[in-house]
Amino acid sequence: MINFRYLIIRILSKIHTLILSNSYNFIGNKTVVYYRSRIINKVKGGITIGNRCLIGRTSYEYHAGMPFYTTLLNDGSNSYISIGNNCRLNGVYIHSQDYITIGNNCVMASGISIIDSNAHQVNSLNRLEGRDKAKGITIGNNVWIGLNAIILKDTIIGDNCVISAGSIVKGNFAKNSIIQGNPAVIVGTVGFDNN
Repeated sequence: MINFRYLIIRILSKIHTLILSNSYNFIGNKTVVYYRSRIINKVKGGITIGNRCLIGRTSYEYHAGMPFYTTLLNDGSNSYISIGNNCRLNGVYIHSQDYITIGNNCVMASGISIIDSNAHQVNSLNRLEGRDKAKGITIGNNVWIGLNAIILKDTIIGDNCVISAGSIVKGNFAKNSIIQGNPAVIVGTVGFDNN
C-alpha cells in the first residue's frame, strides 16, 4: 500500500532541494533537503553539502522530540559551511560566521546547535553593541552527536567521536573519544573490533 504522506513529503523535499541548489549553495548528488529545512546563505558558494545526505526530516515517527527543523545559516563576510558525504542532520541548527566543516558519514540527532560565534562580546559595557570574534569548528568523519548537544566556537572533534546527549562541547577532542557533560570532557573511547 502506498503511503501518500511520505510520497508527498518526498516530492516536496526534492523540489525544495532543487530550488536551494543555486549559485550560492552546492548540493551534491542524491542529497535531499527536507522541505521544512532552511538554508540561508549570504556568501556566494558559502554552503557545500556532499552526496547522499539527508538534511532535516519530518518529526513524524522520529524517535525523540524535534524542537526545530534543520537550518543552515551562513552570514559572515567570508564564512562557509561544508558538509561531507553520507551525512544525516535531523533538526540541527548550524550558524557560521567563520567556518564550520563536517566530515563524511556523520549522524546528528535533533535539537543540536553548532555555532562558531558567541554573538556578544564578553568584555562589554553595553551588551547591545559589538560582536565577539568568530572561530571555526571542525567535526571529523563518522561522528555521532546526540540529542540537544551544543558545539561551540573554536572546537575540533576528531574522527569516530560520539558526543552524548545534552553535552556542551568546546575544545580539541582526539579521534575515537566518547565526549559527555557540561563542560564536555572525554569519558571513554570508541572501541573497534578488528575481527
